[in-house]
Amino acid sequence: MIAGFYSALDSREKANERHDSDNEQGAAEIMAAIARDYESATPIVSLSRCPFSNDVFESSLDIFGVDGMWWAYDYDYSPYVAPIATFFAWTGSMQLDGPIPNLPLKSMIGPAAPFVLPRILEHPSMRAVMSTVLVGEHVGFPVVYFSDAIPTDLKRVDDWAHSSYSFTRVDGSPTSAHATEYDIEKDFDIAPWIRNGKLSWIAPGDIDLTLCSSVADCPFVTVGGDRHRQYIQYGKTWSANDRDFG
Repeated sequence: MIAGFYSALDSREKANERHDSDNEQGAAEIMAAIARDYESATPIVSLSRCPFSNDVFESSLDIFGVDGMWWAYDYDYSPYVAPIATFFAWTGSMQLDGPIPNLPLKSMIGPAAPFVLPRILEHPSMRAVMSTVLVGEHVGFPVVYFSDAIPTDLKRVDDWAHSSYSFTRVDGSPTSAHATEYDIEKDFDIAPWIRNGKLSWIAPGDIDLTLCSSVADCPFVTVGGDRHRQYIQYGKTWSANDRDFG
């Protein structure tokens, strides 16, 4: 399925270069059909648990590898999943541990080290939960922000690996917007956030998603790696620092 999408993408781009509108349109239709099938087959994954309601947070997520279209930063190939009532935002990071796909669509997987966003977590109503998820051979660190009274004046953050965030309007309808995530906003020193009760964590491999609050045995405190946003494209990786991003 994924190979067919990228083959059609290549055909569309070549047709565009030849100003061949008929074949360009045909390739675009193939891409759209494959994308619909891909989205319908994308797993819905239980990633976190709300510390207020104890409800489980789920999201669509291509856990098979970063070569899937879910990870395409400049496009939206992720099916919408209605969030739980206390969900505010989520983002994440990833430690790469395997081959990098040689594909044209750019992925933004976040830094290598897990982090929190103080501008969100400092809000009195906000708490966050950090967990892990395997994406192929790579290890992802989702961080989900929950609130028992969703603030209307606090800017959210783009969903992990995407250039927009999804949320629910007051009338219950889904919508999306964009919020730039600057590396300077991130705090990688997560121990103080755990100590003050603002950040909980879930042990790797815990299918019950048990919330933990101890610093001493938290596996995320010592995770190192690049603290800038990591990008993947054409079999290469680079960070926001390399390209002088914000």
